[in-house]
Amino acid sequence: MAAFDIIVAGAGPAGAAASRALAMCAPELRVAVIAPSERRGRGEGRGQGRGEVLSPLVQPVLRQLGLWPTFLAQGFAPSHRTLTSWDQAGLTSSELLLEARGPSWRVDRRAFDGWLTAEGCRAAERVDAKVCHLAREADGWSVACDDGNSHSARLVIDATGRARALADRQGSRAKAQDRLIAAYAEATTSGPAAPELLVEAFEDGWWYTMALDQGRRAFACMTDADLARGLRLNTPDGWRRALARTQFVSALASKIIRLEPPRLIPAGSRYAATTAGFHFLCAGDAASAFDPISGHGVVKAMRSGVFAAYAASDCLARGDAAALDRYGAWIAREAAAYATTLSEHYGSVSRWPERPFWRRRRADAPSRNPSSSLLEQ
Repeated sequence: MAAFDIIVAGAGPAGAAASRALAMCAPELRVAVIAPSERRGRGEGRGQGRGEVLSPLVQPVLRQLGLWPTFLAQGFAPSHRTLTSWDQAGLTSSELLLEARGPSWRVDRRAFDGWLTAEGCRAAERVDAKVCHLAREADGWSVACDDGNSHSARLVIDATGRARALADRQGSRAKAQDRLIAAYAEATTSGPAAPELLVEAFEDGWWYTMALDQGRRAFACMTDADLARGLRLNTPDGWRRALARTQFVSALASKIIRLEPPRLIPAGSRYAATTAGFHFLCAGDAASAFDPISGHGVVKAMRSGVFAAYAASDCLARGDAAALDRYGAWIAREAAAYATTLSEHYGSVSRWPERPFWRRRRADAPSRNPSSSLLEQ
């Protein structure tokens, strides 16, 4: 049995950021990152689409981790504007040329996650496995893995994404705030690619599309799971019928030469009532999962990984017993602010007041504040 100060379960954006931050702020602590390698499973990135736009807020987080120069060297494309058709039928352009934090960034999530995992986990011990059992001991935790090995740790960080592979085993359930799902598909298109991220509301939810590389484009229809079943969004025909009800996204889709089968990916908001316990923390989507319309999912995961690392190092290296509770309170405040902003954003759309997707979000607005709803768990 190997003994560690901290075990980070998961090597996605949250886990990699936590590992990197621990190496920087508390190099004396022995840290292990337990996650299956790419060949065994994608871990926190499982089920994601390739295309994603990172908000300008990614720059200060990567600078804090000392990774900004190497991020720029990866050759990801900057995105200087976003086109939206949201609360009105026309198209609005949000320019980022004068944004103080710089542009957004179009990334291939597989490439980005692979780079961040390699850089973030460089100083930690890597364990190519999944955690299959977690048991509390007097001085920490016993962690059993699916490779047959067990390890001990004084503190554990669950960064396994929406799966919450460790937290759920401890009885800390996350409460779903909605049933949002993405019907995601990639396509090969003809002609020059429009580089902007395009977001368009329609009567049963909203769509986004963005350019990938080598003449490929990502398309996603965001709606509720029950509506997705009714629309048959998991089939090419149903997906195309929903696409035809858009104006601007369908115009870009007219250039499709070959469409891959759509797949459904969970995308709803979730909050956990407890994100910090006895030498235990949740980070990233294991703590709270944001609606993709926020545009901050990856950055939020990285930022919470950094703060989880600071809390863990304050607790173990500096004897600050209140550090974990402060982290939990910060996660709750972040989730409350997000819930308010999300309700306002969806509430700004009044074009389809009787359609279930939009009606639900108006009706659910008062209950989205996690400061009240999370106490029900």
